[in-house]
Amino acid sequence: MKKSKRHQTNLISAIIIIITIALIVLLSICLYKQASLEVRFDAIINWLAKIEKAIAGLDTHVEILLCLFALYIAKCHLPIPMSVLCVISGMVFDINAALIINIIFCLFFFVVKHTEGKLMGGGWAMMILNIRQAKFIKNWVLFKGSGNPYVLAVSRFVPTIPLGMVSKLYGSMNYDFVYYCCLSLLGFMPRLYIYTKIGTALYNPFSREFIILLIIIVAFTGLTTLIFNIFYGIKSRQMTKTLLMYSQKEKYKIVL
Repeated sequence: MKKSKRHQTNLISAIIIIITIALIVLLSICLYKQASLEVRFDAIINWLAKIEKAIAGLDTHVEILLCLFALYIAKCHLPIPMSVLCVISGMVFDINAALIINIIFCLFFFVVKHTEGKLMGGGWAMMILNIRQAKFIKNWVLFKGSGNPYVLAVSRFVPTIPLGMVSKLYGSMNYDFVYYCCLSLLGFMPRLYIYTKIGTALYNPFSREFIILLIIIVAFTGLTTLIFNIFYGIKSRQMTKTLLMYSQKEKYKIVL
């Protein structure tokens, strides 16, 4: 069982590394040939530039803001990626206005999901933590029932961890609301800035800025996912070893 878990962790880690490196190499080639790509796809860039000018000339930014807020409301119940919403803001508004809008709307989302967890429980996150094999994660996250602030901040920082699930989990633990909001925004700010910045550069997807931002996102996502997988593998093996020791002493009856 222990060897099987180690092989599984190593296999997943290898896949993550291969995919991340392949994407970074591909984007690096695009960055190296950026000038020729701009020339080759000049028609697409000009078309996107016209769209950018058309959006910039709109007098209906209030309506666009309301539509964007409606999307954030929908995000509270539908699996809409937060990155997409941040990118949309960056496409429509200048970088400073888009950042302010995304911060306010993301805070709205965090508040809604925290309230949901407080009223209806931890949902899927708590169900996963109640699995016997995830007991070590549960003890680490719950932090004697009060909630671990470091886990909250880091979970916002890692792209592969769902924002809504963590928000509901901390809401179900009645975690301090002010600390929850501050740590959530603090952990999510680096991702929020990059997503918003991508929105401002999206009208020229062959620009150096856009390609560099994609490289940063790919490298960041791959690295954080790899670290999380290795950490989970190590803790899982430690937990299995502990359970087997108790089982051998016949203190508990455990079925692995």
